[in-house]
Amino acid sequence: MFQQSKILKKVAAVSLIAGLFAGASSVAQASIIKDGTITPTITSGAPPDSPGARVDPNTAASPFSGVVSINIRYDGNSFICSGALVSKRSVVSAGHCVDTDGNGTVVDLKKPGTDVRVIFNAGSANGGNAIVTATAVTIDANYQGFGNCPAAAAGNFCVNDDVSVITLGQDAPVGAKIYKIGANPVTSGEHIVMAGYGTSGDGVTGYYVSPSFRVKRSGENFVDLFDSDDEQGFNGGPNEVYYADFDGGGQDTFCKFFGACSPSLPNNRESGIGGGDSGGPSFRVTDTGEYVLVANNTFSGTFRGQTAGTFGIYFGGIVLASYYDYLLAATNGTAQFVPEPTSLAIFGLGFGLLALRRRNKA
Repeated sequence: MFQQSKILKKVAAVSLIAGLFAGASSVAQASIIKDGTITPTITSGAPPDSPGARVDPNTAASPFSGVVSINIRYDGNSFICSGALVSKRSVVSAGHCVDTDGNGTVVDLKKPGTDVRVIFNAGSANGGNAIVTATAVTIDANYQGFGNCPAAAAGNFCVNDDVSVITLGQDAPVGAKIYKIGANPVTSGEHIVMAGYGTSGDGVTGYYVSPSFRVKRSGENFVDLFDSDDEQGFNGGPNEVYYADFDGGGQDTFCKFFGACSPSLPNNRESGIGGGDSGGPSFRVTDTGEYVLVANNTFSGTFRGQTAGTFGIYFGGIVLASYYDYLLAATNGTAQFVPEPTSLAIFGLGFGLLALRRRNKA
């Protein structure tokens, strides 16, 4: 297992890093909308694969009917993020999506001109395309802003704890799937399925399709590396952050530089993420075909000389098993976890220790 301080410092040492240190343009943060346009989703492989081929049909039958877009509005700005429904009134997203100052200050829903709206695209039946306004938003208590570290990890670029829960003012549409959260850890080499509403493109050209509140895409990848607990200086605790790379065109970034050589998927399945995918889900698909939410997707990065969105970029997000206590409390106990908490001990997760830690903002 590579710790983040080792991952980023080793890449910097070979003069290839342009990723997390490059600012918002290389991070899958909330994409801002101004004057009716969106500026820098799930990326596609090389042609003939295309962003259009990855579009979800937005029906109740889709496994992604509970994947939502989120519109965050404050101070005259409007942002787009993604999220996943985990109970009738709870959506899990990224903390930085609802952080107003980059230091973990959650959006104030009582402030005039401020709201958070969740857009469902679960089909027209039963109001499946509803827009529901949030009544509450929380961020994990340890989140201090994207890239900001606690004292124990000073000198690093921390993306840990980037988790939020949005509480809806009314029940979600009946057609929207409610996802259980994976309580057992994500493992290196594990297959994940991502979904989101963000910027898209292909592995050859990069990003060229803007985010949309009504168009979601899906793609797949394999988990490569992890960061452990930043409150422990990346020297202990559970894996909190996962990393994956967008393989294709002869590029396999983490295999080349770290020996993390997970499988590559076919051209029409391997994917990366982009701006606006922040908060969107990564799923584990069980043997019975159930989609279990195991992570949210929060950042992407490029290496020097790469074009954003092309083969070789890396991305990642938050491993939600590490935030069991926060998620259970923030959803008022309505989120379901698999396996059930009573059986967690057999996986050696030690969730009793997590009561000492709460995750926070964005």
